[in-house]
Amino acid sequence: MKIALLRQRVTALGGAETTLSYLARGLAAAGHEVTVYGADRQAEAQAALGPEVGYVRVPVWGGKTLRLLAFALISRRLVKRARLQVGFSLERVPGLPVYRAGDGCHREWLARRTPHLSNPARISQGLSLFHRVMLSLEERLFTDPGLLRVIANSRQVRGEVIRHYGVDPAKIRVIVNGLDRQRFHFLTAEARAELCHRLETPADREIVLFVGSGFTRKGLAHLFKAFASLKDRDSLLWVVGKGDIVTYQGAAAGLGVADRVKFWGPTPETAPFYQAATVLALPTIYDPCSNVVLEALACGTPAVTTAANGAAEFITPGENGAVVQDPDDIAALSEALAAFLTRGRDPQVRRAAAQAVADLSWEATVAQTLEVLEEAAS
Repeated sequence: MKIALLRQRVTALGGAETTLSYLARGLAAAGHEVTVYGADRQAEAQAALGPEVGYVRVPVWGGKTLRLLAFALISRRLVKRARLQVGFSLERVPGLPVYRAGDGCHREWLARRTPHLSNPARISQGLSLFHRVMLSLEERLFTDPGLLRVIANSRQVRGEVIRHYGVDPAKIRVIVNGLDRQRFHFLTAEARAELCHRLETPADREIVLFVGSGFTRKGLAHLFKAFASLKDRDSLLWVVGKGDIVTYQGAAAGLGVADRVKFWGPTPETAPFYQAATVLALPTIYDPCSNVVLEALACGTPAVTTAANGAAEFITPGENGAVVQDPDDIAALSEALAAFLTRGRDPQVRRAAAQAVADLSWEATVAQTLEVLEEAAS
């Protein structure tokens, strides 16, 4: 088949871009002619995708709202003109037969975000042109009669799409992201001690790990408060990802934990941090299905997250992590962290974490996605 994949950003470090890369390469390896349509520069995007995947640059301009609209309109026109067998969008582009809702449901995100905003911020959100355009594109996409299949990356997202837009459940397939088993696996105690030495951290220090870009949405401020309330004053908090580090360094200092918090910044290689950590903490306000949680579990690291994260479906509370109902429930978050700082290195906990995601692989994700594309093409 000739397949078009649409995603505005191709070369970023986010989970959606990682998924795009694995899907494009996997579909091409299966013998299909794959072309990615994106807004990144040609040379950088082609280098990220590899020679076996084609790339067409979509011209966009202006601020984020105008870029959003331009990409939706122009990419759709280019794909229609190319007369490919199936158009597969990973972006909110109405009018194509297959859409992967990897970014979740924007209407749901706004609903979950609103209670955490100040009154001026709520008013600003309600007046935001960007949010109005995003909601309009999302509604047009899900109500378009030409939409044949929707891929949701969690049961949570499937439920949101049905509830908010009335999409026929028969159209929706849940396909969870895969895992790179060469990168994400747990280490022996000896190998972990060696890794901690390379990371210049004593192997006997317990580590709470946060991985994510967009510190506000991922709940880092809540995590700081929970970490500061722990009775354990020897544990460390590592923060990996892109965000306003200076502001959060000030917050850590205000809570008296600055000397125990280390910011590593964004990095393309997160596996060593999962493997060194005692417990992952992601008290997110909203996540369709966090790759971070799946990757941590694959490394044998228990995860503490919220009920607003689709990846919580892989956590059995008390066995391989914990699920708190609200990210700002500091007492519950602190209690969960304390429990797994004590038990996080228990071999039974580590086995339960890895077993929860044992069936996930990119090979399976690509194969399941291909089935959906073939259904749409036929």
